[in-house]
Amino acid sequence: MTRRRAVAIVILLLALAGLAMALWWSYRMPSGPGTKQPPRITTLAPAKVTRIRIRHGSDLIVIQRDGPRAPWHLTAPVDAPVDAPHLQAVLTLLGKRAQRRYAPDAIDETTTGLKSPALVVQFNHQPPIDVGGRGPSRGSRYVSTPHDLLVAALPDLSGLRWGWTHWISPALVPPHRQLKKLVLPRFTLDRGKTGDWQAQPAGQRSPAAVAATLQAWQRARALTVVPSDASRQRLARITLAFEHGPPRHLDIIERDPNLILRDPALGVDYHLAGNRIGPLLEIRHPGL
Repeated sequence: MTRRRAVAIVILLLALAGLAMALWWSYRMPSGPGTKQPPRITTLAPAKVTRIRIRHGSDLIVIQRDGPRAPWHLTAPVDAPVDAPHLQAVLTLLGKRAQRRYAPDAIDETTTGLKSPALVVQFNHQPPIDVGGRGPSRGSRYVSTPHDLLVAALPDLSGLRWGWTHWISPALVPPHRQLKKLVLPRFTLDRGKTGDWQAQPAGQRSPAAVAATLQAWQRARALTVVPSDASRQRLARITLAFEHGPPRHLDIIERDPNLILRDPALGVDYHLAGNRIGPLLEIRHPGL
């Protein structure tokens, strides 16, 4: 009899423990339909977004477009083409469903990294979204919305740096713009009377080398974009004239061992590998 009573007591204690756990979990997890399936970070449709504000530390980045089919453009802190991977990483927040949902105070801020968020993102005039530190699973992040603490898979955010210069496209020729004239330190490339590209002074470079140089400029991308080093002086200037829009001026800051070009209008330096000096500045290409 004593043994049966002991077993019954154990069963009763286990049942009470399970009930207590269920009550604790229901308290920590918000009630309602969203409890069964974690919510989306935001339900705002991507097509409706025309303005994105991102804060990283003291940097404020603003990206805008004129309509749902218009291209995105960086408007603050400078007016420049936006870096595609950074833009895409932020856009993945739209419609992304969280993996887990917690009450806002369920996990300490030092664990979530939300005491000093890596990013604070605001779409249009919606409430801001705080993106914190790495979550419990690979590629996940802690995300805070006005009502929830979430864990979401955001692998596109991994490996990116968030300083303001990293939001600038590393392309030397802005996307969707075609060169009309290229003024280099020793050569000028433009179209002759027949419409074919030529290099002046004439006779020093082949038409194939001229065509390869134009292609190299259209495809050129910096390894990194950093704030200008004001202590370094300009060695020479490059002017890129386009079919439409104003020209772009790039100052040569270094050409050995690497190539550094400065955009004085943006206040940034573009760092390129040394093997880009010949194709971009000297119209020299192996085999041509």
